[in-house]
Amino acid sequence: MPRPTDRKAGTVADPAHLADRAAIHDLIAAYSLAYDCGDYATLGDLFTEDARYAFTPAPDSFPPYVAGRENIVAAMSALRGHHLETRKAHQRHFTTNTFIIRLGKDTAEVRSLMCVGFALVDGGQEFSRSGVYADVLAKEGDRWRIADRHLWLRELPPLYGVLDTDRQPAPDPTTPGRPM
Repeated sequence: MPRPTDRKAGTVADPAHLADRAAIHDLIAAYSLAYDCGDYATLGDLFTEDARYAFTPAPDSFPPYVAGRENIVAAMSALRGHHLETRKAHQRHFTTNTFIIRLGKDTAEVRSLMCVGFALVDGGQEFSRSGVYADVLAKEGDRWRIADRHLWLRELPPLYGVLDTDRQPAPDPTTPGRPM
């Protein structure tokens, strides 16, 4: 019986398969580093043009669902700014236990645990939240990108099975007067 991470039974030692796995782990790590550093050009490049990002439940001042690379970057930029302004702290995302559930030629499904800490301006540290990233990735050319990311902040998503990809968009997070 093939394992969930096998392209086909017996192919896990294939160099292309191993290169894809390494690239996927790099993608997951790059998201946290780009966001925490405020490198929005790199952050945007990690998503497909039509990517979707959802939170269950949504954090304060953040929509439960954002669609499109530009909207995701704008929403994440606003969320980071909100934390810098209200908490006077820099976020630190720690992503671990990355598990590639399915790896195909041009799609992958991945789960990873995350926790967020804050580096306070007074030098202190504060643990904030933890959750699970449930990602669907797409390979565009020779690059893996996030096509759908769902961050579960309370309950855990199923480890195996199809993710809910029929979410409806939330209001535009850049609408004037909407707190971020």
